[in-house]
Amino acid sequence: MPEPLRFYQPTTLDAAIGLLADHGEEAKVIAGATALTILMRQRLVAPAALVSIGSIPGLDGIGLVDGRLHLGAMVRHRDVERSELVGTTIRVLAETFAKVANVRVRNAATVGGVLAESDYASDPPAVLLALDAEIEVRGPGGGRTIPVAEFFVAFYETVLAPDEIVTGVRIPIPPPGSGTAYHKFVTRSSEDRPCVGVAALVRLAADGSCAELRVAVGAAAETPQRFADVEALGAGERPEPDLIARVADEYAGRIETLDDMRGSAWYRTEMVRVWVRRAIESARDAAAGRPASR
Repeated sequence: MPEPLRFYQPTTLDAAIGLLADHGEEAKVIAGATALTILMRQRLVAPAALVSIGSIPGLDGIGLVDGRLHLGAMVRHRDVERSELVGTTIRVLAETFAKVANVRVRNAATVGGVLAESDYASDPPAVLLALDAEIEVRGPGGGRTIPVAEFFVAFYETVLAPDEIVTGVRIPIPPPGSGTAYHKFVTRSSEDRPCVGVAALVRLAADGSCAELRVAVGAAAETPQRFADVEALGAGERPEPDLIARVADEYAGRIETLDDMRGSAWYRTEMVRVWVRRAIESARDAAAGRPASR
């Protein structure tokens, strides 16, 4: 007869890390439990022990640290959505978290959880990638900071060691002249996860040319995708239809899209082309102070 599932509720990070070290890969960290519960119900994971970090103080704050927005790992999606600080510093972040599932889920799901889960069909990772965010983690050897671009490895896989815990995320505030946008394309219900999600940042120079372009595509492949050399096509150019179409075509051609219930690989490729263009247009219009084109 299998041993019963063990549940731990430590009150310090060191105690939680110690439990993970003791149990190795048989243990899972539990925060909001919205994703882990589903994975366990579907028998995709079968941990022997659960280590809850919900009682550890200091992980649920939203603030500014060294000029960057800081979200603790236990901050709920709904908290990000409703935060005045987030809304006034990085509005696209609040708008993105507001698009996740429904209010019931957003009241439980956490920032740390959505990152550690590494679900390809999540909204926040693509936006955090476009914003050059960094993820704070802590393990037996102390803390380290990992750029989002290096954090996700594959389906439900990250660079986290089994005895490391996500403690927070740092997001640089976009510089003046920047506009941001996130477009979520769903093929089923409005509460469903995205078929394709595209985040864009456009920073305009004084002459109206593009000083900086960032584009990140989520839900189309195993991990969020961003291509620095394609973004560089916009440098010094006016963000007009020909340039935007070229960037969109490059992203559509490079991403190895996947098949699932939300769309075939071919369909996703076509939607990447459409929604990259629309996200750049929206970010450009926001940077110029114009009403969104869509």
